[in-house]
Amino acid sequence: MPNPVAVLHRADMTMKLLLRGGSAIAALTLTALAASATGNASGVTTPTRSLDAQVELLRDHVETRLPPATTGPVPTVIMLHGCGGLRQVQQAYAEDVLAAGYGVIIVDSLSPRGINRFGAMSQVCTALRLWGQERAADIPAVIAMAHDNPAIDADRLALVGWSHGGWTVLEALDFAAEGRASPAIAPQPDAPLDGVRLAVTMYPYCGFPVRADGRAFPDHIPLRAILAERDMIAPHRDCERLFDRSNAAGTSVDFEVWDGLTHAFDEPNPPPDPRIEYNAGAAQRARARLVSWLDEAFADQG
Repeated sequence: MPNPVAVLHRADMTMKLLLRGGSAIAALTLTALAASATGNASGVTTPTRSLDAQVELLRDHVETRLPPATTGPVPTVIMLHGCGGLRQVQQAYAEDVLAAGYGVIIVDSLSPRGINRFGAMSQVCTALRLWGQERAADIPAVIAMAHDNPAIDADRLALVGWSHGGWTVLEALDFAAEGRASPAIAPQPDAPLDGVRLAVTMYPYCGFPVRADGRAFPDHIPLRAILAERDMIAPHRDCERLFDRSNAAGTSVDFEVWDGLTHAFDEPNPPPDPRIEYNAGAAQRARARLVSWLDEAFADQG
């Protein structure tokens, strides 16, 4: 995940204020300056598609799995990977979710955009491409696919995002609180998070250039988060500040900072990065926590 230079950190709050309704010219100017510093012009050059076109973009890049012996529509979890793309961690969580009786939709956000592993690590993970604001367009598209699948109970959906995927979930929630979806979708869908009953973010990235600031999340979608105390890639304090603002604004966020853990602590096959250490016990605990949150969110929705 991105760890931008100091000049961009200083621009963080200014950028958010401009994005939320200040001078359009100033916002574009600051975005261009930020892009110059990071190589990322995502805020200016984000491609725009209709919802149907977004669905077609992703259709061949989602994996839908249902629990064995399914007899009717099942509540389903939409899974959004980190900046490096699909990894073993999504499969590990999927197995536990399926065993609990829920379906999963695993979304590959990179392949349909022509981003390979090298491109992911060199561009997406460094914020040179595919910011969370743009990727948030994937969520209403996958929700639309879920509503078209009779095996899925599309009135009982959950979003789970790791790292960059967590950033993406936060942006989708922030847009939804404003009554809209990502600006990468036009025209806008009527209900971009239709059927979502729970959102979970695992060590999400919450620093610049994240647009969501915690002051506007939908109060009808519970937001849960697990943060890592030793996270040097997506520092937990950025998320704590964001979630504290949400709590102060009246929308409760249930977040926990787990001691002694690094970014991607639950990835069984981590990349060769000294900032990432797999912890099997904590990974199992996180998967169990997710299932308990799903049980709670879906219990009264049958």
